[in-house]
Amino acid sequence: MTGVVAAAADWLVQNKGDSAGIEQTPSYGSELSQAGYVVLADLVDGAELGEIARFAGGLDCDRAGTRRLIELPWCRELAMRLMRDERLSGILSTDVIPVQCTLFVKSVESNWLVSLHQDLSIPVAERVNSPGCRGWSEKEGELFVQPPVSVLDSILALRLHLDDCDERNGALRVVLGSHRLGRLTTFEAIREKDERGEVCVEVTRGGAMLMKPLLLHASSKVSIGSTRRVLHFVFAPAELPGALRWPLRGRLHASMSWGGTARTSPHLGAVRRSLE
Repeated sequence: MTGVVAAAADWLVQNKGDSAGIEQTPSYGSELSQAGYVVLADLVDGAELGEIARFAGGLDCDRAGTRRLIELPWCRELAMRLMRDERLSGILSTDVIPVQCTLFVKSVESNWLVSLHQDLSIPVAERVNSPGCRGWSEKEGELFVQPPVSVLDSILALRLHLDDCDERNGALRVVLGSHRLGRLTTFEAIREKDERGEVCVEVTRGGAMLMKPLLLHASSKVSIGSTRRVLHFVFAPAELPGALRWPLRGRLHASMSWGGTARTSPHLGAVRRSLE
């Protein structure tokens, strides 16, 4: 057990509560619910990582990355493959779809720090009048909004690491359990970090970090020569409340239902051959 996972497990045991019934070695779902994140090792093997890296390396985007990868066939197939992993069976419900994927590439040449924050915005098809929506914005030609907390609570991010990641090359630092506090102001976020402390989440190549959007997180600049590439997938229920709708690509994913199907999927190499 790594130091990060051990720290999370210790926190879970100390904060299990009367009705939670959390064991000393909790399930992935329990750990995610309590800590706000969980790390899955070896979600993708070396051969498939090579295929993914080749696809990602051929993207026409700025040096930091792009957030519209889910529009590409290879990325949609990868998302569906990840959803079928048995370790996610107790975490993802069968009505979720992949609605977004962002490539983050951090290196000495393309370097930045991320201050403490929550992921509050989602992509949507059009602007609607709703008292529960705020912070409308546009990124890469796509409309984003901050939906009600109930919507954010139903979303799960999966960060697939194409490289080993630790505190030297931009690993996330998180505030355990902060996703259960709702939407926080900057003052409240800093106060929670000071009171609870931070945990650095190290992830090895091919592994993934699953996290709730409301989990407070930050990251530092890269201090070594190695690149950190992360595919940040967002999974969410196919239907949004009220008049909100996912962009067209998300609605198309709804037809790719995986509920009740075998948890197997073609290797990305087959997808690559179909595109050549």
